[in-house]
Amino acid sequence: MAGLDVLLDEAGRRPGTATCAALLSVLVGVGTLIGGVLAGVVLSEPVGTGWFAVLAWSVVVTQVVAAVLSIAGGVRLAVGGGRGALVTGAALQLLVCAGYLLHALTVMAPDVGEPPSAAVVFVAVPVAVATTAATALVLALHPITGEYLLFSRRVPS
Repeated sequence: MAGLDVLLDEAGRRPGTATCAALLSVLVGVGTLIGGVLAGVVLSEPVGTGWFAVLAWSVVVTQVVAAVLSIAGGVRLAVGGGRGALVTGAALQLLVCAGYLLHALTVMAPDVGEPPSAAVVFVAVPVAVATTAATALVLALHPITGEYLLFSRRVPS
């Protein structure tokens, strides 16, 4: 597989690692943006005041910023423009997922009034998003992706 990536890179085309990283980043960005908008709609109802409201809104804002960076970073990587936005977006995605997972494990899971299926969903979604964001991050930081970015900057399109 690495041989095919090298051949595609030498031919001036985007290697599979860059393509997959860009696609996964845009996919997780769009999903997270939809989730961020839905969370904002839910939070538009009064959630109270104090530290919980500040924390909830900061997570939503971070989620939307991470989504926009992931989408923009995926597009930039796909055209050979760089991977900085993708890396920053994926790191923020992992931070947001950790926050949601912490909430699910500390607030949702111990609540006896919650159905077990709700707790499973609130754990599974952040794990799935974090896995996708981490995969995009690893592929974007792959050496062949770096060589592709160097090559695409040297050769005018």
